[in-house]
Amino acid sequence: MRAVSGCLILLLVTSHMSVARKFTKCQFLRELRKGNVAKKDLATFLCIAQHESGLNTAARGGPNRDRSYDNGIFQINDRYWCKNRGVGGSCNINCAKLRDNNVADDIKCALKIKKSQGFTAWVVYRKYCTRASLPSC
Repeated sequence: MRAVSGCLILLLVTSHMSVARKFTKCQFLRELRKGNVAKKDLATFLCIAQHESGLNTAARGGPNRDRSYDNGIFQINDRYWCKNRGVGGSCNINCAKLRDNNVADDIKCALKIKKSQGFTAWVVYRKYCTRASLPSC
């Protein structure tokens, strides 16, 4: 009986936690629009997210050569943009927040990166996304 009670409590607690999510292109496009991404940049941001993480919010890449890690749907680097302990980096966020299912803060940070460094901040941009187009949703 204790085991059943423990499992029920664990199920209730974890069902309210923010978990990762894998988006379809059309689902993520809706999120980008909600995040006020300029219409001219929608296809590029969608392409970057697709090629960086497979549209998976839980993606974590690394370690990189400098021992940093890349986080979330846009693979945002913890050396400059977020911190693993507390909040910080140029996006003033904890890196774990970039790996949950709420992509509003990821989009906000990605917009900041684009404003600061342009799309070339993402390695995949030149190879895959210079001529990105929107899916028919």
